[in-house]
Amino acid sequence: MARGPLPRYLLLLAQKNLEFRLPEIKSLLSLCGGQFSSQQEIRINSPFWILNIPSEEMARELMKRTVCAKSIFELWGQGKSAEELYTSLKNYPMEKMVPYLHSNSTYKICIHAFNKTLTQEEKIKRIDALEFLPFDGKVNLKKPEHIFWILEDYGMDPNNIPEEPLHSYFGRWIADGQRELIESYSVKRRHFIGNTSMDACLSFIMANHGRVKANDVVFDPFVGTGGLLISSAHFGAYVCGTDIDYNTVHGLGKASRKNQKWRGPDENIRANLRQYGLEKYYLDALVSDASTPIWRKGMLFDAIITDPPYGIREATRRTGSQKEIVKATERGYTEKIIPWHPCLKLISNCEQMLSSHTSRRLITMEKVKEFEDKDQYSHLLDCQYLLYKGHNSFREKYFSGVTKRIAKEEKDNQK
Repeated sequence: MARGPLPRYLLLLAQKNLEFRLPEIKSLLSLCGGQFSSQQEIRINSPFWILNIPSEEMARELMKRTVCAKSIFELWGQGKSAEELYTSLKNYPMEKMVPYLHSNSTYKICIHAFNKTLTQEEKIKRIDALEFLPFDGKVNLKKPEHIFWILEDYGMDPNNIPEEPLHSYFGRWIADGQRELIESYSVKRRHFIGNTSMDACLSFIMANHGRVKANDVVFDPFVGTGGLLISSAHFGAYVCGTDIDYNTVHGLGKASRKNQKWRGPDENIRANLRQYGLEKYYLDALVSDASTPIWRKGMLFDAIITDPPYGIREATRRTGSQKEIVKATERGYTEKIIPWHPCLKLISNCEQMLSSHTSRRLITMEKVKEFEDKDQYSHLLDCQYLLYKGHNSFREKYFSGVTKRIAKEEKDNQK
């Protein structure tokens, strides 16, 4: 029996972390049991995406996780002009509208214009133009049963805003995303932080890319102050990690916070999870060099989520003699390639610009087969892995750019 078309939903996204949005939505749809099809109407940089999602329940599950999306709506109509929008709405099946418009219901209509500010008079005019819709319920601006939105897209250029919207949408609000987590888990108010603590937004994005779910066991081999453990634990995963820095793991030594000389007696990873009511998900953190295997063979973790050191705020460190270090890093990562392994499949590769001459990547990979002895050195056979010039090369390159810029400014000032 042939299935009809999937319901269409309008996703309103935040205009931040643009590179990370599509992989997050794809991962979360997969986690919810859905699939991202080629029929989706996506304009990568636009805040408005149209998704084909099997059910409203799945749409709600998606919004319980995403930090990249603001809201999702059941799409009733769209158009490149007001006339097209109204025609689209008139063609929307009446039987799908009626449950939300009957006389015993309450509702309100809101308006959002991207890249333009509308006057109250303009908003009222747009709402009045929808009088052809069979709204039989009563307007309730405080606690309506159903909320409808008119959403208008005025493009991406703030210096060239058109008079009329490039695209207009109308839909029934379904749910909001989890943007409030960015503020409630802000590093600024976190009990225990370090120089490289991952900000809350990226922590949740990484947990979503990793499809972390309740009762998973998640491991961070460069755990630091546990920022990635917190986001994973928020979604119900049991978390653990390792780090080479004894003082960081045990919360000892100098504090990273301004105007605080030494860390307090209860500044540690466990205290961070306790701060958010997540201590029950904390397994432990070990002092260990991530380059030296410490785990027995076998399946231990559902996800490994980490932010490896790249030596800007903290220099990278490694155990062993200098001779051993040079030998072990003869081949490795360069800015022109990404990590590769026969047991892993690349899912996404997102770049985040840090400055005019540096960026970092969020790489998501999925395990597709069990490790075999023959796989141990297979990545070294790939000709694209060029010589690696030292463990702190990124740090050297980063600060060489800063040094050159300072020298240029001093030279210009002397003219």
